[in-house]
Amino acid sequence: MTLTPTSPSRSTYAEIATKAGVSKATVSRVLNGDERVHPDRTAAVIAAAEGLGYRPNRAARALSTGRTGLVAVVIDDEPTALSDPFWGVVLAGISRVFLANDLHSLLMVTPLGSPDGAIAHYLEGGEVDGAIFLQVHKDEVIKKVAEQGLPVVLIGRPFDEDSDIPFVDNDNRGGGLQATKYLFDRGCKQVATLTGDLEATAGQDRLAGYKQAHIEAGREVNNDLVAQANWTFESAKIMTLRLLAKNPDIDGIFAANDIMAIAAIAAIQERGRRVPDDIAVVGFDDSLLSQTHRPAITTVRQDIIGLGVAAAETMIGLLQDHEPKIDVLATEIMIRETA
Repeated sequence: MTLTPTSPSRSTYAEIATKAGVSKATVSRVLNGDERVHPDRTAAVIAAAEGLGYRPNRAARALSTGRTGLVAVVIDDEPTALSDPFWGVVLAGISRVFLANDLHSLLMVTPLGSPDGAIAHYLEGGEVDGAIFLQVHKDEVIKKVAEQGLPVVLIGRPFDEDSDIPFVDNDNRGGGLQATKYLFDRGCKQVATLTGDLEATAGQDRLAGYKQAHIEAGREVNNDLVAQANWTFESAKIMTLRLLAKNPDIDGIFAANDIMAIAAIAAIQERGRRVPDDIAVVGFDDSLLSQTHRPAITTVRQDIIGLGVAAAETMIGLLQDHEPKIDVLATEIMIRETA
């Protein structure tokens, strides 16, 4: 049995027993997670222990409240899922809110589409009070979990436009529009894009913004200037080299995240061309990398930590039976040295 600041002594057991109006034996049973104690006595012991400055362990508190104090944070098991610093900042936002509300997160990196449905089985087992899903590629598992009554929040727009699962997201379409329009306004004639994973709604929406900018400018979308690079440095560099070989007149590139923007710059320089004099580059995220890279990267700023904060606040609202909400956070261009 773990308590804070220390495990209770016999005298402390006596104090808790006196305050709760129960025996020391009952105190011991409750604080060691015995489920056979009457709920009213369990609640009295927990309240007395906390009133005396001790914090009963999670199992004991769950007996009293019906809550574990744990929320699963689930990220799809892509090989690069945790190599992108973006997700670390999101997790920091979630943790900030949870710690202020006596909640804790349980990070689960797992393939959502695993054939045995292991993730859904675990989440439905009462081990956690809710689940926040990151890096979503499939809605089926999430729908199944939500249908079982577990509070669920998505970070990122769901694929199903009719879904009633609450979510938080940045304005990815608007950000793609801003980035591409900025390159047009700068005088670029041939603007290519390095997309993210098009099985993720963020990738789809940023590409949609790129295309919308062309429509609004009265320009035709040239599919030869669209290359899927899946968020990674390696794939983005390869695709940039291919774009430049096939389309030597490219004078602007919108990369759907900052890592891919850095890769594009490396490929451009490898071909003996200059950024931004020959080719302007705009990224997406406004990560620390975009600020420390030289040249510093012009990028679309999204409120990364705000995503985590909003997701955690939405989850807390669901746990308190509040009406679920949808948050879409605004984006803006951060002008630096690459465009």
